[in-house]
Amino acid sequence: MKRNKPKFCVILTEAVHEGLSSICPSIPSVVFFCLRKNGSVQSDNLVKDPEAFEEILNKIFGFGAKVIEKRILEVLYTKLQVPKEIEESFEFMEEVRNAEELLNHTYMERPRQVAANPAI
Repeated sequence: MKRNKPKFCVILTEAVHEGLSSICPSIPSVVFFCLRKNGSVQSDNLVKDPEAFEEILNKIFGFGAKVIEKRILEVLYTKLQVPKEIEESFEFMEEVRNAEELLNHTYMERPRQVAANPAI
């Protein structure tokens, strides 16, 4: 299942940036500063530990974190080209795991491209 982990981290990070930016353009830099400070994100700014990200988000925004998480999930599913309505009682980490499974499933089902052999 972890085969596409780097790709998923990039997609998740993009969704986080877009979701946070929908509140205020400077919010992503504040949140990523906190994530770097506690060691949850390296200098590449990729969200590799969604649980640590969720924890920081909750520390910074309290109850408001749920609104931000929902927006991030909406962006994430859009990036994965999966129409999905986020329920009011969602669990952020459960949805992130579901999205990662969808990405892995999509890659596993794609037919492999076979190069045409002009010599035949």
